[in-house]
Amino acid sequence: MELDDFKAHWNTIQQQELKQQKHTPETLNNIIMNATNTLGQLHEKNVYWNNFSKVICKILIVFLLIILVEHYFFPHKEITFGETTIYVAIMIIYAVITMWVYKRQQNIFTIYHSENLKETLTKTIAEFKRFYVLMNVIYLFLYPLYFYAFIKLFITYWAIPTNIVLIVCGALTIASLIGGHIYYKIKYFRKIESLEADLAELNEE
Repeated sequence: MELDDFKAHWNTIQQQELKQQKHTPETLNNIIMNATNTLGQLHEKNVYWNNFSKVICKILIVFLLIILVEHYFFPHKEITFGETTIYVAIMIIYAVITMWVYKRQQNIFTIYHSENLKETLTKTIAEFKRFYVLMNVIYLFLYPLYFYAFIKLFITYWAIPTNIVLIVCGALTIASLIGGHIYYKIKYFRKIESLEADLAELNEE
């Protein structure tokens, strides 16, 4: 098919789809504008968190490496260098995974750019929901390790029983997951619901 023929064919398909739409061109344009603006706002928020996480996590990694070097040359009687290395490694892994998570989140609202808005919304909404579940599963296991390493590395002057440390780590993990869910519920899922409403209207015939 020649290029001109292809363009003509595509224009015909588009006109047929518009004729089949229940909405007037003005209503359809409002739906498209609302969906586009919502996607833009979500992407903008993700860019902020991705940049913020990169700065904070890189600072954390440098700080942890300085602590590791300091413990190597000036050993602490409260904690061995081997233990320090393990705890630093856990916290660095946490920082690296966190940077990956926010980078992945940023890409969600840009990886699907189909000519068909309905297809774009369908894939984007589904991908965000999958990402949200995966993120919570990751942090369900990552948070306890991070909090445990943090307590053991920085709170060395008090002999806190292991069972108390584990309880504190569990409580901090639950609080972090609940706090994160509340934030996403307010800042993300309300906009996702808006996208779902736009999609539902686009699907009406």
